[in-house]
Amino acid sequence: MILCWIFFSFLSTAGGVVLEDAPKKPGQVLIPAGPFTMGSTEVDIKWVATTFFSESLDWYQDETPARQVHLNAYYMDKYEVTNEEFKKFRKEVLGSVSKYSAEPKFNKSNHPVVGVSWQDAADYCQWVKGRLPTEAEWEKAARGADGRYYPWGNEPDPTLANVRGMEDGNRYTAPVGDYEESKSPFGIQDLAGNVWEWTADWYKPYNGNNQKSDMYGELLKVIKGGSWQSNMDLARSAIRGKAIPDQPQNYIGFRCVRDL
Repeated sequence: MILCWIFFSFLSTAGGVVLEDAPKKPGQVLIPAGPFTMGSTEVDIKWVATTFFSESLDWYQDETPARQVHLNAYYMDKYEVTNEEFKKFRKEVLGSVSKYSAEPKFNKSNHPVVGVSWQDAADYCQWVKGRLPTEAEWEKAARGADGRYYPWGNEPDPTLANVRGMEDGNRYTAPVGDYEESKSPFGIQDLAGNVWEWTADWYKPYNGNNQKSDMYGELLKVIKGGSWQSNMDLARSAIRGKAIPDQPQNYIGFRCVRDL
């Protein structure tokens, strides 16, 4: 029994970080089991290109084809992980400060933490008894069951999310939950704009997608939702951002999910 206790007390992630017990993170929302529409149809892609005067439909083809995906129920953080929440993990587990801890534009306690690698985000989620969401879990939480383009509906409204420009009132990151009217059908906040969010998945083509890309594979992780420096076309719930997992950026944060 003693040997077993020692073994489980020192389990670590693939990144080699020791993760000891931490309390469950409060403030999570239940996403019920059931199907939802994931991805975009060709009609959706044409709408994006026309609405935002895009030069090429190819920019969005990695979102196709749209299809019904069934997920089991899970819990998701209502808000993005904040600097204050991540601070204790940084101190106790990583033993270092954030890349932007001294940067006033990004270090406010109730703003989403940025400058976090994919592995650090995954380790934090494990530390609070959770994990990073899959791309599908993230998209369902944002779109609901009706396949909407944005968490609030189908109309792009730059006053409802912290995106590029000053119409929303913020130049850089904003306090989490600052855009109450933009919540998703499940009541989850900031799924459009503020910061892109890491997901668990590698950037690979969807089943049935025949688009060729040198970026597909196990080099880039999918990020979702757009950020404070994104235009509204990149704040859509179906958009598939991508990032190198070990290169933290000031526009990428995360949130966690938990299995039932």
